[in-house]
Amino acid sequence: MLPFVAVSTVMPDFYTTYPMHWHEEMEIVLVEDGEFDEFVDLQTYHVKKGDIIIINPCLIHSFRACDGIRTKFRSVIFNMSMLISNNTDACSIKYFTPFMEKMYFNPVVISPNAAHYEELYRTVHSMINMYDEQREFYEVRIKAELYNLFYLLFSYFFDPMDYDPGIKDTTTRNIKTILDYIGDNYTEPITIDELAEKVGLSKHYFMRFFKKYLGMTCIEYINDYRLNVAANLLLTTSCQITEVASRVGISNLSYFNRIFKKKFAMTPKEYRYNVDNRQ
Repeated sequence: MLPFVAVSTVMPDFYTTYPMHWHEEMEIVLVEDGEFDEFVDLQTYHVKKGDIIIINPCLIHSFRACDGIRTKFRSVIFNMSMLISNNTDACSIKYFTPFMEKMYFNPVVISPNAAHYEELYRTVHSMINMYDEQREFYEVRIKAELYNLFYLLFSYFFDPMDYDPGIKDTTTRNIKTILDYIGDNYTEPITIDELAEKVGLSKHYFMRFFKKYLGMTCIEYINDYRLNVAANLLLTTSCQITEVASRVGISNLSYFNRIFKKKFAMTPKEYRYNVDNRQ
C-alpha cells in the first residue's frame, strides 16, 4: 500500500560489497558516517559523510566498503507511481514523464558544499524520520515530502537535456540481462558459457566485458551475490549453515565457509552471532 521504504546499512557489519543490481524504484542515499565507493551507471564515485546520492530508476549500481572504514548510510527507496497521477496533469506532462524518459540530467552525488544542499538534506532526513516513527498519517507526510524533494531537484539540481541513446544503452541492457539471469538462477549451477550466450557474446569477450564493467570476474560476482543472500539468511532464519549454503547454490560446505570468511572476515557462525548482538 505504500511503495516506500527507508533502510539502514552499516559496513562492514552487514556487507563489505553489494553486488551490481538494478530496480524500478528510485533510491536516495544519505551517507551518515564514513566513506565508500558507489558505482552508478558505469561510473565510480567516492562518497563521504554528508553526501546525498541520487540513483534514478532502472540504473545499475553497487557499493563497496573502503578498507578499515566503518560506514553507515540510510537509503530511501520508492516507486515513482506514488507521485504520478492516473489522470494526466501538468506535473506528469511537464516534469515526471520527461524525467522517466531520461530527458533530465542530474548529478549522482550532491555534497554538503552544494548550493541548496541544506534544503535537500532536511527533506531526505525528514522522510527517514517519518518512516522510522510511523506516527498517524505518516504516509501523507511522506508523500508530501517526496513532492517537495522533486520540487528541489527540478528547481536546483536537474537540467533538461536531449537524450541520445547509443553504445552506453546497449552495454547497460546487456549488464541488466546478465544480472537478472544470475538473480533468477543463483541457486543452481551457472556457467560462463550460458551467460555469454544470453547476451550473444563469445566466452572470451564476455569475460573481458564482465570484468571491465562490473569490476570483478563473473565467478567473483556470482559468489558475492550468493554470499550476500547467505548473510541475510543467517540473520533472518534459523537454518543450519549447511542448509544456508545449499539454498544459495553452494554444495561444498568447506568452500562456502572459506569464501564467506574471506568476504566478511568471520565464519558464518561468527557472523550470525556478532551481527545479531550488534543490532
